[in-house]
Amino acid sequence: MSEFPVSLDTLIAFVRAIRPSGDALDALADAMPVSGRIEDQADALIGYFVDQARRAGASWSQIGESMGVSKQAAQQRHVARSGELTAGGRLFERFAPRARNALVVSRQLAADDGHAAETEPRHIVGALLSEPDGVAARAVHALGIADETVFEVLRLPRTIPLDANATAEQTRSVQFDTDSKKLIARALDIALHYAHNYIGTEHLILSAASEGPARAELEALGLSTAQLRPVIEDQLSVAQTAKAPKSQ
Repeated sequence: MSEFPVSLDTLIAFVRAIRPSGDALDALADAMPVSGRIEDQADALIGYFVDQARRAGASWSQIGESMGVSKQAAQQRHVARSGELTAGGRLFERFAPRARNALVVSRQLAADDGHAAETEPRHIVGALLSEPDGVAARAVHALGIADETVFEVLRLPRTIPLDANATAEQTRSVQFDTDSKKLIARALDIALHYAHNYIGTEHLILSAASEGPARAELEALGLSTAQLRPVIEDQLSVAQTAKAPKSQ
């Protein structure tokens, strides 16, 4: 195996840089959430390649053999990861307020749709526009796409219901279809890719644009990942700069 891309020394330096003047106990306290993020990324890494193997037609027995576990263990691990999207799962605790609000709004969009039994990816995308100050909506508008155009292409009712300050419990009550659950799981992977400890509207729209039934419609609108990503990254960079302490 080639040299591991992230060494222990790199991780130690990262933790120590969080509070350079802290003592050993401060460093230990800072190491705990970093360790959790590493575990999340490890799960996301395995989950990504399990999904790739499944799409390539591999059986659960073959996947288990590649992982060095039984077929049942491989399935259980995959189901446990997906289970974070069910009631009682922890994933929704990770959502930033605007993203959480949007997911609750997506439930109402699906109910008003008249053609959907569950919340679909297109409802989630439409609901992101209910948070105009969110990164996703600002990226859409920066690319010159009007809300009305998005709703027309996604075949959604034009009125955007508002449900501000949604709780994690309200978010868990939304009945997502299989594609929406995959969209949300990918959003977590995208957040981890950026080393973010939250899931925001930007991660949800990048997930919808990268894969799934809404992808082609978003590309037709000019909202492909190639078009969205640089705009979103620019917005995140500006926001990070604004938060940075000013030099004296």
